[in-house]
Amino acid sequence: MPKVSEATREGRKERVFLCLRRNSLGLTENELADEIHFERRTINNYLRELEVEGKVYKEGTLWVALPYDRAELRRFQLTPEEAMTLYLATRLFVKQHDKRNEPAEMALLKLAAALTTQAGVGQEIHQAAQDLAQRPDDGRYNQVFRTVMQGYIYRRVLHVTYMPARGQAFETDFAPYLLEPSAIGFTTYAIGHSSNVNALRTYKLERIQTAQLTRQEYTIPEDFPGLQVLRNAWSIFYGEALTTVTLRFSPAVRQRVEETRWHPSEEKGDDPERPGFLRWSAQVADTTDMLPWIKGWGSHCVVLAPQELREMLMGEAKALAEGYGWSVSSQPAGQSSTLDDFFGG
Repeated sequence: MPKVSEATREGRKERVFLCLRRNSLGLTENELADEIHFERRTINNYLRELEVEGKVYKEGTLWVALPYDRAELRRFQLTPEEAMTLYLATRLFVKQHDKRNEPAEMALLKLAAALTTQAGVGQEIHQAAQDLAQRPDDGRYNQVFRTVMQGYIYRRVLHVTYMPARGQAFETDFAPYLLEPSAIGFTTYAIGHSSNVNALRTYKLERIQTAQLTRQEYTIPEDFPGLQVLRNAWSIFYGEALTTVTLRFSPAVRQRVEETRWHPSEEKGDDPERPGFLRWSAQVADTTDMLPWIKGWGSHCVVLAPQELREMLMGEAKALAEGYGWSVSSQPAGQSSTLDDFFGG
């Protein structure tokens, strides 16, 4: 059989897609082959390519077309400084991903091809895409990432199998309302409605074992606040009940802490009890995803409040000391221990 041209091949693949769009209930590969008069193996090849392109998905034996509409950027011009902000954004995106992400790679490559300036930013974005391509690919994350994005874009409920950090894997129908990256753990979270609890839940993409599009459509409720749901979060754990966290930073890191606004609610100033030290406080919904940041300052940061967080860190400091062979003995009542001194007690 003579080899067909690329234009002919793309045209035939488009016929498969248009045929599925006309049959909203979906078609099997045999039905497609009968309607278009292509060999089933050829149909299967085209369908797999269309699936990767985000135009179709498989539901049992049926192939179903998505309401695909290619997004296009109008021509726009950027100053070199504005172009550099795109480069910095892509670099941050690449650093935030520890796995290969092929949809993201293609987006960066297309952006690099479109962004041609004397500043050479397009080439730098191209290198960012190549850097992302070096990440390990476990074969599952790309499929999950693509499917979750499609569910959000086309407002289709997802049927997912989720493995929580603790407990057993479970299945649920999930409608994603918001997608949020987090530098903690190099991950992305999906916030939305989960059917098995009939409530909002936050799912980490890396813990989604399988994700399948369904025909069920959904709408995001008008009372869902969007990004405002995270207004009290340190990173991703949200809620209305607030906890005031008060920290003391040593003079060695004070300047570094003052250089950055770490949270919208933060307040910082001289520590009234320790000259030269910085007292920092913020109101957060949950301290879970704040812990790595606190621990990252080592001995230069101690928790003053809340008491339960302080005691947790004291316990970890004790375990850390003992791990290095330093015995921390109990002290008689009324006498301060070395850990008490360390934590400013």
